[in-house]
Amino acid sequence: MQEIKHGFYTPYFYWYFPIIVAGEENLFEKEGLKLDVKDIVKSGQPEDKAQWYLTALQEGVRNFYFCCTWQGVYSTSSTKKGKVVAAAPSTLIKTFGVYTTKTSGISSIFDLATKNGRIAVNKNADSHYVTLKNLREFIPDNQINLVHTGGVEACLRALLDKKVEAATLAGPYAEFADHIGLRRLLGLSRDEPSLVVMDDSVSNDTVGKFLRSINHGIKKIRENPEKYRELYYSQFESVIRGEFPELITNLDGFKDRMTIPVWSDLRPLSSAEFNKTKDFMVDTGLPIGDAEYSKLVNSKLET
Repeated sequence: MQEIKHGFYTPYFYWYFPIIVAGEENLFEKEGLKLDVKDIVKSGQPEDKAQWYLTALQEGVRNFYFCCTWQGVYSTSSTKKGKVVAAAPSTLIKTFGVYTTKTSGISSIFDLATKNGRIAVNKNADSHYVTLKNLREFIPDNQINLVHTGGVEACLRALLDKKVEAATLAGPYAEFADHIGLRRLLGLSRDEPSLVVMDDSVSNDTVGKFLRSINHGIKKIRENPEKYRELYYSQFESVIRGEFPELITNLDGFKDRMTIPVWSDLRPLSSAEFNKTKDFMVDTGLPIGDAEYSKLVNSKLET
């Protein structure tokens, strides 16, 4: 049986939930694969995620990673390790928002500029770029003060501990922010799909089996999201109990109001999507080197 190594980061369960479902439903085994699962992050996500991904691939603790389109283009172009093998939009891309507390003194996104309000994000990741992309429609780039705090749970922690005036949250964390009375300053729009980047050492045959397994999981979620509510909630509850013990009582009633995300099928990343992302990153001033679609994307896999 062929093995795929999954190095996961527990607080981000909601992005790779189809993998969790595929594991629960033994879909990898049906394709002749064994998923070796390891939690590889104990101290939060670093700002230099490209190097973090590279190290994990080189050390063999993971064979692939899920990421936003921006990070996928940046990481593969800067490290020359791995290829984008699939892309898929999900309803999660519409859940981003910038939040603040009721006592922060920030009443609008314009206050963030005039008061030099710090916004907690996971730099060089989706929350960084989706925040920048949307805020620059209202505020000049030089007045947007993004602060790297780590993953989404660290962004929420920084906001609650008043280390920042605002934080970008997504998925169940954004819904939980609404649930506990935090104030949404701006909903953030993201159209770019999430990507799967696979190490070059994995054969196309194995990658195809892996993607088919995930697509079967995606289909199951899409056909009956309610079937997986308890599993989805249990993942979030474990994060709250581990990272936010003071908020455990706030979990009451939250399970029923959570939105179970759904995905479209994994499919190849198009050259148009790649170039749109590349152009944004060049415009943002991020050096991405020799970023060519034909070199960084495997567009011929069957899923």
